[in-house]
Amino acid sequence: MPVREVQLTELLTRIAAGDGEAMQELFLLERSSMHRLFLGLTHCAGVADDLVQGTFLNLWRYRDGYRGRGSAAGYLYRIAINQWRAIHSKDARRRDAWRDLLANWNEADEDDASRSLESRETVTRIHQAIDALPSEQREVFLLHRERGLSCPEIASVTETNLKTVESRLRLALKKLTTRLESIAPRANETEPARPSARILRGDVG
Repeated sequence: MPVREVQLTELLTRIAAGDGEAMQELFLLERSSMHRLFLGLTHCAGVADDLVQGTFLNLWRYRDGYRGRGSAAGYLYRIAINQWRAIHSKDARRRDAWRDLLANWNEADEDDASRSLESRETVTRIHQAIDALPSEQREVFLLHRERGLSCPEIASVTETNLKTVESRLRLALKKLTTRLESIAPRANETEPARPSARILRGDVG
């Protein structure tokens, strides 16, 4: 079992028993990555903050619901996705500047102060392409890409048929690849892979 899964299982078990310190440990462990997920879904730092807080409040409120069965990450992120869907279904989704999203994407080299204007524009286009995905495809893509969840885990988190999850992820990757072809390097075939290649790299499953 992966180390992270072991950690989550232990913390959720302690939380189910009413351990407040375990709740604090879990919050510190998952807050940043969960915030990035919500930021990718909402594009608003304030809404992402509210969703993170709401997720952990619900986790604590219904802590005795954890039974230790299945994926611990899946259990936690099912609560997170349900929180997102509750906000989304009420049409309360808001937008913020792209810089908030870019500042939190962990593989796009945002910390490189010497990055060229062209590269920054490329990253912006990538996130615009992600934003243009249908909501269900974007949700699956971000759970897979940002949180590293497998398709079976995503199926559990979203309470969706596995084949449907696999189909949504493939469609999302296909649409993103097609949309980003226009910014792929052409003049110089030996040019290093741009952020688009790194963000889309990875197998389905």
